[in-house]
Amino acid sequence: MVKVVAFLCWCSYSGADRAGVEKATYDSGLLPVRVPCTALVDPAIVVKCFEEGADGVIISACKPSELRHASPSRITEQRVKVLRSLLESVGIEKERVRLVWISAPEGLKFAQEVERYLDEVERMGPLRLQV
Repeated sequence: MVKVVAFLCWCSYSGADRAGVEKATYDSGLLPVRVPCTALVDPAIVVKCFEEGADGVIISACKPSELRHASPSRITEQRVKVLRSLLESVGIEKERVRLVWISAPEGLKFAQEVERYLDEVERMGPLRLQV
């Protein structure tokens, strides 16, 4: 079973909770981590997740259209781009990091995105990182 860490902003975390209420299911290889805002997820923390054995990372953020200010979503997008480039430069598939936009009422969408990503990571196989 693959191990995936999911950084969830308050809105996406509510979507994950809603998935449970709606009895949506997905593989149990997901470790959710609630953060106040995904713009605060430092790329170094994501790299640490891989060093500690994660096979993939999902960063699940509020939809940009639902934010009062656009800057958090731009910061999150930019950090994910930088992170993917960094991973590729050291020989790790950039697809091991996924950014998704999930609103609080989108429980089924959350479950579908997670299941789809877990399947993709499963196909990539475990990350064999030399630390």
